[in-house]
Amino acid sequence: MLDPAASLPSRPLWAEEARWSVERAWPVPGQPQVLAVEVTAAEDLESAGFSGAAASGTGSPAGGSSGAAASGSAALSSGGARRARRAGYYRVEHQGGAARPGEHLELFPPNTDPALPALQQAARGGLVIAHEPGLRAVVWHRDEANETYTVVLPAGGASELLAGMRRAQAFSGPFRLPRLISHGDSTATFQALTGVSLHRPHRIGAQAWETAWEQSLDAWSTAIQHPGELPVSTPVHGAATEIRRLQRWEALVRPYIVGSENFQRNVRTACEALASIPERRMVPAHRQLRDEDLLYSPEVGPALVKVSSAGWAHPALDLGGLRACAKWNELRGLWDAPRRAVVFRLINDAAYRNGVAADALEAYERAALLRLSAQFTLSPKLADAAESLRASLLQPEPRG
Repeated sequence: MLDPAASLPSRPLWAEEARWSVERAWPVPGQPQVLAVEVTAAEDLESAGFSGAAASGTGSPAGGSSGAAASGSAALSSGGARRARRAGYYRVEHQGGAARPGEHLELFPPNTDPALPALQQAARGGLVIAHEPGLRAVVWHRDEANETYTVVLPAGGASELLAGMRRAQAFSGPFRLPRLISHGDSTATFQALTGVSLHRPHRIGAQAWETAWEQSLDAWSTAIQHPGELPVSTPVHGAATEIRRLQRWEALVRPYIVGSENFQRNVRTACEALASIPERRMVPAHRQLRDEDLLYSPEVGPALVKVSSAGWAHPALDLGGLRACAKWNELRGLWDAPRRAVVFRLINDAAYRNGVAADALEAYERAALLRLSAQFTLSPKLADAAESLRASLLQPEPRG
């Protein structure tokens, strides 16, 4: 088990004669001293004026030069800053007598991943803007007339993504959805969608902010009230599924947090609350909905991205997730209190109109907050904010 104080890279690391900033990390099963990582070139980010918070783009459905400098370059699109990502492994070596453990960063060659053989071809002429080692990468292409995103998966992985896109048609009409341009065995390319991410309030004026959220939540309400036909194979995400997802995250981050016993106890309490919610009504659900998955354009209205996880769920799942994101965004300083209050009011109104009980909304929101605190523990730049979020969720020990 790793020492929590040394388990995550907290500063830029050297590799290939350059400094790299770790954006996200994932534990490697069976190798407690190894993390799979996604990185950006630290010098390029500093010279371009970027801070630790990732700039948000628009239109992504997800969600060729070589060398450290080229692969770490920043590019600009209509959606804001695009930052190239590399992937590899971060290793910790505890050495006897050393003041701190040794740290080593080993990166895959630019635009490659041994488990994603299609990445090198897909990345030609484009920019890798997301890369989860071994599982998924997203490549952004833009020329004067066109802007696209290509999702790259392990061999054979495109079929599952396309099946999810078919399930997501339940949201089509009220929302604009990503349009598939082409696909192969392990890739799928989508046309970029017009709109601004609701994750970034500074790009939306105060009045437009309320309008954007109101129209997006109205679209969600329309979609769940008139879902049409979904495939028989559509997964059902009930309370038991949400409980397993929360428990999986708790177990994953347990070695990396101080006070893991308190966190485990709070997760257990949240799971009990979820189990007590009646499941009389299931509706179409995004199932991983965050504010950054909602786009808005005053001309063409709301859009929904990263939709391949769509399925059936309790209506509180998506709404509770959005309310949790609003709290998290305020805590880490992305949103101010008035904007968070607007979003809370509109979500609560949508819940009331759709018959979502307050205890169900609260239970799913709390589960989402606990998951967010776990997920962002593995993002070094946000680990302190994740710890603050966990502290805000602590419940007192029951008296014996």
